Amino acid sequence: MIPIRLMFALFGTTLLMIVFGFGISTDVNNLTFAVLDRDQTPDSRAYLEELRGSPYFVEKPPLADYADIDRRLKNGEINASIEIPPNFGQDIKRGQPAWVSAWIDGAMPFRAETIRSYLQGMHQLYLNDPAVKTTHAAPPPPADIEVRFKYNQDFDSVFAMVPSTLAMMLALFPAILMALAVVREKELGSITNLYVTPVTRLEFLIGKQLPYVGVALINFVVMFLLAIFVFGVPLKGSFLALLAGTIIYVFTTTGYGMLISTFCSTQIAALFGTAILTILPAQQFSGMMTPVSSLSGTAQIIGLGFPMSYYRPISVGVFTKGLGFSDVGPSILTLIVFIPVLTAISLVLLRKQER
Repeated sequence: MIPIRLMFALFGTTLLMIVFGFGISTDVNNLTFAVLDRDQTPDSRAYLEELRGSPYFVEKPPLADYADIDRRLKNGEINASIEIPPNFGQDIKRGQPAWVSAWIDGAMPFRAETIRSYLQGMHQLYLNDPAVKTTHAAPPPPADIEVRFKYNQDFDSVFAMVPSTLAMMLALFPAILMALAVVREKELGSITNLYVTPVTRLEFLIGKQLPYVGVALINFVVMFLLAIFVFGVPLKGSFLALLAGTIIYVFTTTGYGMLISTFCSTQIAALFGTAILTILPAQQFSGMMTPVSSLSGTAQIIGLGFPMSYYRPISVGVFTKGLGFSDVGPSILTLIVFIPVLTAISLVLLRKQER
């Protein structure tokens, strides 16, 4: 039993980080599309070249008619269809209004919105092509906007997912291990020895917590090396700032597991309870999918009360934005506040259980 628990403690985070890092991605690539070209002119083919040259799309055999569009979208053979009407090229040359129809599979809203953005970008590239000539010059827009992206210009999700996964693993495993350690004492009955020894409750909890803080830091080093050498995520900021934030963070996550253990009487209950109460806030309320500032009501309260909401910006920021101590200082100070609060609540609940 001890070797299994030791393997779980030391290499569980490594396995899950590899699975999450390679398996979870928000990149939308290899999108399939087909074309219904009713014009069949060099102009229509030039329009489609913008799409065919994109690394995000894969072209399928041409469409025959509207029934073919509906059938192939319905069975998932294609994600989008493009219809170019007759006389498209002539209308462009004459400066007359011309339209292009795009049908997108909207069953998955996030993917559909991304496809629409890709198609709009491709359409704009075609309109800005100097080779596109019309007899009537379009008036210049009264105002324009130029957008520039910093820190992750290629939109590779690995640069956000890997640091976020590191934060989630350091929330999940230390909390579970700490909860199991305290509940195991209850199951074996050895916790009653605490009542007849000069060891205080605080000393007991700290003595239980420190070994798992050490194990969590070992996990951090392994995952950090995975991020650098396996996933190719460069560290742009201060490693010392990241390490300081991590040390405080694992104290809070082990304290979180310690708090949950006061409500459980068996290791099975502690395992499932800690896993559920860690994974759900980590994925839904800590900013991993939706910014905490965008949440409202109870969801925002949960996000603000979960330690990962403050460590994830440290992890992502140090890796991708080059943050240092001065940048992550407020988040570290907030994490420090969690430590005495979680410890005090656990002591109160432990004292009540003695009675």
